Parts: sequence; structure tokens; C-alpha cells
Amino acid sequence: MKRYGLLFAIVSALGVSIFIYLFYSETGKLPTLRNEFQFIILSILLANLCGIVISIIDKGLNKVINWRNLFFTRFVIGFFVNTTAVVILIGLVGVVIVGYMGFDVFPFYDQMHEEIWKLCILTLIIIFTYEVFYGWFYSYRYFATTQVDQLRSERWQMELQFESLKSQISPHYLFNCLNTISSLLYKDSRIAEEFIRRMADTFRYVMDNQHQKLVKLSEELAFVKSYHYLMQVRYHEHLQLDINIPSRLMDSLVPPLAIQMLIENAVKHNEISKSHPLFVYISAQDNTLINI
Repeated sequence: MKRYGLLFAIVSALGVSIFIYLFYSETGKLPTLRNEFQFIILSILLANLCGIVISIIDKGLNKVINWRNLFFTRFVIGFFVNTTAVVILIGLVGVVIVGYMGFDVFPFYDQMHEEIWKLCILTLIIIFTYEVFYGWFYSYRYFATTQVDQLRSERWQMELQFESLKSQISPHYLFNCLNTISSLLYKDSRIAEEFIRRMADTFRYVMDNQHQKLVKLSEELAFVKSYHYLMQVRYHEHLQLDINIPSRLMDSLVPPLAIQMLIENAVKHNEISKSHPLFVYISAQDNTLINI
């Protein structure tokens, strides 16, 4: 609310200043509040109405044209569209007011043509200045937001890698794997051999990518499949994994261990049994998001 109050005050002051300038240039004296109160209020309302229109137009243009990538194009289009809209708006309001006061529109405009030209020039200067500062401010805010998001992402990746590394290479994890291998050697040497190979793949992936910020999605999914195999030996068919991601996305980059950690959390925090099986489904949304 404070922000909107400040904007209202600034725009209102600008509207009053324009009115004072036009009045003084026409009469050679300053307007008095008693005699020109209605026109001062009208100037405030019209200035804020123009501000609202410009704000709506700029928000719409920001969705179509990016300041950062197309600064000059965005500036030119914004300046042209806003100037056109404001001139039309002021003209329509002027027609209504002149008609309400009982004057003929065209003779009145002929009489006031000098002030109208001054108003148009002031409008061009104000909108030009506004677009310059607005573009600079928007670009700066976008840059600052991008930097903050990047720092947050890097921090999250580091924390994720750290937690995943602790989980994967912890003595407890290794102890469970060795116990499983020991049990399998007496039951099924073929499965034991495959288990050892998959376990080696997981450790190799962890060690090879512990300092990497991003890896290919195909590599992460291969690691996830190996991890799922290790878990499936323990939970059997009660833990199912289904990956449905188009091959064209396999070269996309993701933080290492990100998908695996989500699956690990699902395993840790859910009961997995014959009566409560766990199904993990991995898919892509809009070619940008991974759903798990």
C-alpha cells in the first residue's frame, strides 16, 4: 500500500505541475486553489488515469517482449504504444469536458492549439523519460532476481549433493549392501553378481560427479535405475519404478543425485510391503519439468 500511495503522490504532483505550467504559459500568472480547484482535481485524476493505462500496457508488453534480450525494441514499442494511448485518452477526456462545459469542440481546440501542442510535447518527454527509467529498473530487477535465484540454486545443489553423498557412502549404507550381498551369495549367485555390479555403478557415479553442478539426464536416470535395482532386491516387486521421458530430453542437464534423492526419501518415508506397494513414476512436463 505504501508503494501505491507513493506512486499516486508522484503522479498527482506531476499532473498538477503540468497544469500549473500550461496555465502560467497561457495567462502569465499562477493558478489559485480557489478559482482553479476543479481543474487541479481533474489534472490529478487524469494523470493517475494515464498512469494506470501505461502500467497496464507495460505489463502486457513485458509478457511479450523481454527487456533484457530486446531492450531497444521493447523501448520503441513501449514508447509508441504508451504515447498513442495517452494522447487518445487525453483527447477523449478533453472532448467530454469541453462538451460538458457547453463549448464547440473544434473551435475550442483551434483556440487552444498552442496549449495542446505544449501538452503533447510534455507527454512525449514524460513518457520517453519514464520508459528509459522503467526499462533500466526492470532490467536491473530481472538481473538481480536472476542472480539471487542462481545463488539459491547453487546452494541447493551443494546441499543436495552433500546430503546425498553422506547417504550413499555412509558406513550404514555400505553395511546394508554388504549384508545383502552376503545373503545373496548363498541364495542366488547370479543376482549377487548383478547386485555387486549395480552397487559399484552407484558408487562410481557418486564419486565421478561429486564436484559436478550438472549432469546429463540420461546419466542420472541410469544411476537411478541402478539404485532402484539395489532397493528392489530388498523390497522385491513391492517397489516399482516407471520412467516415461522422451529420448529428446535425455541430453538435458539436472543436478547430480537430485532424482535419486527424491526416490530415496520416498522409500524412507513410506511403508513398502505387499499390502502397501510403492510406485515411483518419473515423467516430463512441457519439456522443462521433471515430475516424480
